Amino acid sequence: MNPRAFLGQGRTGRTVYSSKGIANVIIALVVVIIILIAGVAYFAISAGHTVTTTATKVTTSVFSNPLLLYSADSQYNESGVLESAFTAQTGIPMATPVSAGSGALAADIAAGDPVSVFLSISHGSISSGDLMAEYPGWAIAFAGDQFDIAYSSATTHNSAASAVLAAYQTASTTNSTTAWYDFFNNLTSGAVKVGIANPVEDPAGYRAWLTLELAGIAYAGGISNEQYFVNRMISNAGNVSGASAAALVPALQSGQIQFLFYYKSAIVSGGLSLVQLANPVNLGEDADNTFYGQANYTLPTEVETGGAITLWITVPKDSTDPVDSANFVAFVIVHAPTLLAGFDETFLTPAHLYNDTGFTVPAPIVALLNNGTLTDEGPVGS
Repeated sequence: MNPRAFLGQGRTGRTVYSSKGIANVIIALVVVIIILIAGVAYFAISAGHTVTTTATKVTTSVFSNPLLLYSADSQYNESGVLESAFTAQTGIPMATPVSAGSGALAADIAAGDPVSVFLSISHGSISSGDLMAEYPGWAIAFAGDQFDIAYSSATTHNSAASAVLAAYQTASTTNSTTAWYDFFNNLTSGAVKVGIANPVEDPAGYRAWLTLELAGIAYAGGISNEQYFVNRMISNAGNVSGASAAALVPALQSGQIQFLFYYKSAIVSGGLSLVQLANPVNLGEDADNTFYGQANYTLPTEVETGGAITLWITVPKDSTDPVDSANFVAFVIVHAPTLLAGFDETFLTPAHLYNDTGFTVPAPIVALLNNGTLTDEGPVGS
């Protein structure tokens, strides 16, 4: 042993080192610290390459920006719940949902606006005709809703509206054809103002007119009187238009309009009062699709035929983040029935996957198909 490195023990029994030995120790410590710092920096940088989500147990590309959900505005509250839960479980951030009528959103997506995921309340809006070059060739139907009428506390202070509500109480209690005829006759009298969304921008608009057609068939004498309540509403100037049903809610709350055709889930989640329409005019039952199909509404680009209301979700072709977007869709399909249990929607179990020939379905969606969470229902269709 080199005596210059080790000088023995002093009176206290401690080992005594030379200044050179101390210097060597300090140098060694510095080297170790540098290595540790470099390691931390390496892993911090590496974390920007991949991240494994706990939701789907797959490796995904790291987000440089939050996922951007385009959501039908009737589903805005539900979308917020789904986003928060997805981020909490996976760490993947999501921006506040972009909301409007499904038709308007589809037009923006088709025009090239940035989007990650599209949640629509219209089959037409997720079709190739609306999404055009952004059409991904697949979509999932995962829940159903029904079409009803909303009113507010301001409505009850209007005498004509009170007469409509009285007619509704009788109709909902007796469920007789005569009572429902009386209700719709009062609603379309022109004595009250009824909000109906722009049918081109928001499917709630054409569904309002479809509901009035179905009411004519069911309560005003059959198919020959299909247009009875439609014509009565128009001739009496009873309807007030807005870009979307959601955009008309402030007018309802202030008393500028007394009633609003809207989705039951949106009425409930928005804290509005509910006029619950009866089957078979509320577009809420798959079993009534044959009856619904007697009504139709002509849009500039297509004819919308009456059918049960369905929520759809897909990932547009040029999604800002296709991988994490597909993981979000898979999360929604698995967890929406639990997370949205209080929103008065009916969930499809299993959910329905529609996929056109020649288009590829993302791996997380295929996994759900393989484990029975989804069923293959054929092509998306027009």
